[in-house]
Amino acid sequence: MAILVCAIVIQAWPQSALALIELTLVTLWRLQYRFHLSSPTGSGYRTGLLSNNRHRTDTSNKADAYADSPKSNQLNQVTPDSAQVHTETRDLAPAASHPALSLRVMTLNCRYGKADAQTIMEQVQSHDVDVLALQEVNSTLLTHLQKAGMRQIMPYLVEGPQTQNDNGGRNALFSRLEPIWHQPSGLDLEASAVPLMLLHTQAGTIRVASVHPKSPQRGARQWGLGIERLALLNSEKTAAAPDMESPAFTVIMGDCNANLHHPTFRAMLQSGRLRDASLSLGCGPHPTFPHCQALLPPLIEIDHILVSQGIRVESMKVMKVPHTDHCGLLAQLRL
Repeated sequence: MAILVCAIVIQAWPQSALALIELTLVTLWRLQYRFHLSSPTGSGYRTGLLSNNRHRTDTSNKADAYADSPKSNQLNQVTPDSAQVHTETRDLAPAASHPALSLRVMTLNCRYGKADAQTIMEQVQSHDVDVLALQEVNSTLLTHLQKAGMRQIMPYLVEGPQTQNDNGGRNALFSRLEPIWHQPSGLDLEASAVPLMLLHTQAGTIRVASVHPKSPQRGARQWGLGIERLALLNSEKTAAAPDMESPAFTVIMGDCNANLHHPTFRAMLQSGRLRDASLSLGCGPHPTFPHCQALLPPLIEIDHILVSQGIRVESMKVMKVPHTDHCGLLAQLRL
């Protein structure tokens, strides 16, 4: 728009025409978020939806059997003040079925662990969040969350191990529900390790991940490969709990350092049969970056909640948390 106005003022008509064409294309692109025009991720999702529906009952029954097995009585929990991943084994009751088919999830990039822990706690409590995905976490932030009472309302934590490829900090997953299985690093990625959880619901087992692939400025090749590999999180090739079939649902949350303008990101969605929650909702884009205290609003949507087929996105909200340069995303999902 600015280029178009300037070009008209100086009577640069070829540039005015090009700016008008570009403005039209951008407008049409943004209309996808309102009117569900042709999907930028292509077709072929119906097959994935039918496949998920066919094996949902079998997966749920398998998860019930696993929940009753002796192995489900052990859960490795990460201590909140650890720089590395330390685990302790406890005798716990088997994971109970979550009666609701609704799941509230939240994701936030914490900017080197500087995000305000008290505000995160308030958001989790006020919105009754079931699963919280955090990126760029450090031991200080986890300690502050512990003091604020996070482990009282979301007692289960899986934290990615510290590695030389960390970009800004570690990834973490908090959950109200007891995981039937979890893994601190569930994907071979040249970036912060990807923690995984399997949660049992009456609708079936759901795989949840917190991700943060590297940004293009850290190397376009690493960025592209990192985005591509996210598709594997909704694949049967990923490590799974012993004697369990592939989960019926997948939810991937985090700072993806990409949006639907990137062909690599669109290809990842297509190959992994994933949907962007913001696009599928049809309520407009949800920009999350950069978040600052100035009057400038967030401009681009690089934080995402990606869902597999069979999950309906009922609502999504952008949330502001002090001392981080990203806005958080809150979504209510229906399984």
